[in-house]
Parts: sequence; structure tokens; C-alpha cells
Amino acid sequence: MTDPAGSGTGSVAVGRAPLTAAEVAERHARGEANVIAARTSRSFGEIFRANAFTRVNGIYLVMLLLILGTGYFIDGLFGLLIIVNSVVGMVQEVRAKRTLDRLALLSKAPARVERATGVAEVDVEQVVLDDVVLVAAGDQIPVDGVVLDATGFEVDESLLTGESEPVLAGVGYELKSGSFVAAGSAAFRATAVGEHAFAARLAKEASEFRKPSSQLRAGIDQILKYVTWALIPVGVLTIVNQIWGHAEDWRNAVRGLVAAVVPMVPEGLVLMTSVAMAVGVIRLGRRNCLVQDLPAIEQLARVDVVCTDKTGTLTEDGMRVGSVEPLGVADDRIEAALAAIGRAEGKPNASMAAILEHVGTAPALAVQTSVAFSSARKWAA
Repeated sequence: MTDPAGSGTGSVAVGRAPLTAAEVAERHARGEANVIAARTSRSFGEIFRANAFTRVNGIYLVMLLLILGTGYFIDGLFGLLIIVNSVVGMVQEVRAKRTLDRLALLSKAPARVERATGVAEVDVEQVVLDDVVLVAAGDQIPVDGVVLDATGFEVDESLLTGESEPVLAGVGYELKSGSFVAAGSAAFRATAVGEHAFAARLAKEASEFRKPSSQLRAGIDQILKYVTWALIPVGVLTIVNQIWGHAEDWRNAVRGLVAAVVPMVPEGLVLMTSVAMAVGVIRLGRRNCLVQDLPAIEQLARVDVVCTDKTGTLTEDGMRVGSVEPLGVADDRIEAALAAIGRAEGKPNASMAAILEHVGTAPALAVQTSVAFSSARKWAA
């Protein structure tokens, strides 16, 4: 059952009756699919406006238009500085945006849903309201939902709540998208999808762009602000002196005005600051470090302590078996036991995947009974 407005949220359907193809198509038509407009960074238009519409570019653009109005186009070559100022920042931000967009696509994992035709793997965007979603240890919850049945089901909600201890989630527990399955398996019915899901709402609030703080840029903007106010009286005095003092025609008067005003703008300071930051970005790029905005170089120079999180956040999401230390047991028995433990898992997590890679095709012991891993017990058998 869904709400009449079709807002993407609704009451929990009774039972575990999976959706038919017609019901899935109907929900897609109503916009009740798990489709989220991905936004990893600013749009190309926002990047262009942020780098092109600056105070120094505005000053040079006014001077350029004045000089072009006189017909002396060669005198307007300083207008190329507008392009240089804009391109330096734009190139880096566009490069970072494309990299982040590719990473966002790579991080998408398929979801397992139970429908009238059976269990199928679909893209997370294909999950619709009231779908029965199947999850197991290591999976991420793709949409909000209510647990229909569970087997030793524990959920890690640390990314959402900050609570490090897994939660034992039984039938009727309300799951939030963005949490992870720490142990066991479960089936739940989707109650909120797309932009109405908890993780999507949280990401939308967190992804609002805030201009990074830069003391260098703030100082330069302050200088340019004073220069802008000084340009007005200087420009007026210059044009008056050219026309009434030296009886110049208006074209030569404007040329004199531009020639007097342009050197007052500290373009060298602006350009060298941008170039210095760009060089730092290039050097970091050679070390596989992605910089989204040039002022990040300045912020990095002020860092005293770097704090890192658990494996998989800032490091590669994978493990390898370094060595096996036998404790009075023959090596062949160890390999057979490890192979049995690894192959008994229906959906091995990262640790089990590392064990399976280590044992390869080694023969396994026969498994009679198994106990799933739990973060509370901290063991599996």
C-alpha cells in the first residue's frame, strides 16, 4: 500500500507477497523507483561561473570593453589574462569532477530482490516501493524498509548514527538506507526509495557546496576591493586630464585611461598565486591524490595531524592472507579447515574472500553444522 500522493513513502504491505512485473512497472510509472540524481560536485556551469566571474576578471573586462570601443584592438591583449585566470581553476575542478563521477559509478553494487518471477539481481535504481529486498552479511541497505524475516540479522548503523555497536534487527525493525549488514541475512520490504530514503536525504544535506576558506584568496580579494574603489577617482581624473588638459580626442583619452588603470590591478599577485596552487595540485596528482579545489593546497600546508579511519575508507577495500601460524596441527589439516570455513559461507565477506583466495583449490573438510559470524561474538564456526 502506498500513500495517495505517490510520494515514495507508504505503509508496510502485509505479508511477504513479492511484486509482479505489472506492479513493478506501475511503480516505475508513478516515479516510485530508487532513482536519485547523483551529484558528486558542482555542475560545469557552476564551475565556470565561480572561476570566470571574479573581481579581477570584472575589472579587466570593463577595461577591455573600453579599449575595444576605441578600435585599438592590439591594446586589448591584456584581456587574455581573463582567460588565463579562469582556465587555471576550471581545468582542475573539471578534472576532479570527472574523476568523482567515475568513482560514483564504480561504487554501485546490484541489489537482490524477490519478485513473483523469483529472486533476481537488479541495479539499485530498479528497486521500487514495496519490493522485497534480500540482504546478507557485507551488503549495504539500498533503501529504507521494514524487516519481514531475519536469521541472526545484525545491522551496522555507524555511518548514520555514529554508534559503533551493531544492532540486532528482528522482524518489524525499521531499516535505514546507508547502513550495512554486520551478520546474518534478512528480507525486508521497501518503504521509502529514491530521494525519500534516509541516506539520500542525509547526503543531500551534506553535499551542499560551501566555498572553501582560503586566507590567501581572502587577502587578495580585500586588496582588489580597495583597488576597485581607488580606480574610480583615478579613472575620472585621468579622463578629465586627457580631454580638457591635453585636448585629446575621446579614443586617445580612453587609451590613456586604460593604460593608467590596468597597471594598478595586482594581476601578477593573482596569477602567481593561482599558478603556485596549480603546481601543487599537479605534484599531488602524480602521487594519485585528487584535489577538488585549488585552495585545498593552502589548507594542506596548514595541517599538523592527519587522522585516518578504518580499512576501506581511505585504503583499498580488500585483504590478503599474509601468513598462517600453525599451533601444533599439520599444515594440510589447516588448509582443509580453512577451505571448509570459507566454502561454507553462502556470501563470503572480505575476510572469507581472502581465506578462499589463500587456500585456492585445496580439499576441504566435510561441514556438518555452521555458525554465522557475529560482531557480538567475534567468531564464526
